[in-house]
Amino acid sequence: MIAAGAALAIALASLALLLHGARFGYWPRPPAVAPGAVRHRWFGRLALRAVVHFGVVAMLLLAVLGRLDAVVHFPPELLPARALAVAWIGEPGWQPLALGALGGVVIAAVLERRGRRVTLGDLRAVTPMRRAELGWGVLLAVVAGVTEELFFRLLLSLLLAIVSGSALLGFAGATATFGYAHRYQGWRGVTATVIAGVLLALVYLVSGRLWAAMLVHAAIDLNGLVLRPVLAGKLAKPSLRA
Repeated sequence: MIAAGAALAIALASLALLLHGARFGYWPRPPAVAPGAVRHRWFGRLALRAVVHFGVVAMLLLAVLGRLDAVVHFPPELLPARALAVAWIGEPGWQPLALGALGGVVIAAVLERRGRRVTLGDLRAVTPMRRAELGWGVLLAVVAGVTEELFFRLLLSLLLAIVSGSALLGFAGATATFGYAHRYQGWRGVTATVIAGVLLALVYLVSGRLWAAMLVHAAIDLNGLVLRPVLAGKLAKPSLRA
């Protein structure tokens, strides 16, 4: 319990440093970029932040606690929440759940193509605006899908479940924190992120496989960061490199 509490404090401190570190000079604020410039440094910095503060922190804390097996094997502390999810949806139900999520984002992309804005929240800071940035969009989607699931769906849910004694509280707290971590998108973005967090938690719980949640997460982000900008025809040609 004490070790889990210390690990939880470290995880939350790492998250706080990621979200608020710019105030203390830890992360420099995004520099002014000339119109038409490709934001290589900015996207590289975003990817590095996710790898360090989500992926590396999660793996290190799991290793210190001797729980690296939880990456592959569903943690017993979370079984009560899984039992409820399976009873509600059914164990084979994660595939339709995942397909439904993917179908929803594809429909949103088609609507975007037809000129209907369906994006919830301000995604300009992470969305490619030029064709030369699409590769960064793919990288960010994959990195977020892997590292954020490691951190929020596994590490935080597990630590909160151990500390509180409740698997449901573990997932609820992790999902709320997941939403708060996306506060740069505004309150609509936070709301949408919380809903996505619930969906991803259900995929993880019903399937019992963390990689399933990673796959769905990455697919959702690929839709938002790559597919929808392409279909919307809003990508500009770069004139400078930054």
